[in-house]
Amino acid sequence: MTRAATQPATAVRPRPIRAWPRAARGFTLIEVMVALTMLAIVLSSVYATFYSGVKAMRDRRGPDDAYQVARLVMETITNDLSMAFYRSGTDRKDHPTQGFIGSDGQDGDYARDRLDFTTASHIFAHDGRPETDVVEISYYIDDTYTDRPLLVRREDPLPDAELRHGGTLRILAERVVALNFRYREPGKMPSGRTSEEPDDESEELEWFDTWNAETLEGGKSLPELVEVTVTILDEEGQEHTFGTTVVLHPYQFWRSY
Repeated sequence: MTRAATQPATAVRPRPIRAWPRAARGFTLIEVMVALTMLAIVLSSVYATFYSGVKAMRDRRGPDDAYQVARLVMETITNDLSMAFYRSGTDRKDHPTQGFIGSDGQDGDYARDRLDFTTASHIFAHDGRPETDVVEISYYIDDTYTDRPLLVRREDPLPDAELRHGGTLRILAERVVALNFRYREPGKMPSGRTSEEPDDESEELEWFDTWNAETLEGGKSLPELVEVTVTILDEEGQEHTFGTTVVLHPYQFWRSY
């Protein structure tokens, strides 16, 4: 018997299976679905908050833009009107260089008035052209060249017989769909005395839709007050109406000369 045959057989022991650490194991399907659901809920909440904030800003920006446009329009018109200039009888009838003509206009449901006048609010350009402090000014709505109505301001630094023509045009504002002027006659005499003050509210001084300084007599060449109303569309297409009343200060003094 050989030596190898006398040695007992060695039993093969199976190797134990090592368990992976918990941190190294993957997620189960249920865990993934729960995590995705929670993430979707969080993202939905964030999106809803963000969208409501953006919508509020957009809704607020529309009126704010309209207010800014209205402020610019009213300031410009007020500055020009407050210095309106017209002295009855100083012009040659065949070649007048002063005027104040308010025309009443309508386009569907919107007022589309026009105002042409001379004013002493001109600022010299100092570019070598002959200019004075009196200038022709016009305000009207023009929708000839675009589908969005434009509020136009015409300025002519050389007043002449063509009160409604000449000079340069400047777009004062866009999306102005309505422009309305009303005029109130003077209520005082040149000396400052009140002329036949009304006894009751029914006899208050009347507002007029049109005005022409050339056809008026008796020291009423210019109105005492001008009511200005504009309607502006915001970016959402909503209408916003603004108004102001301008006092024509110079009429009290120039009318007495």
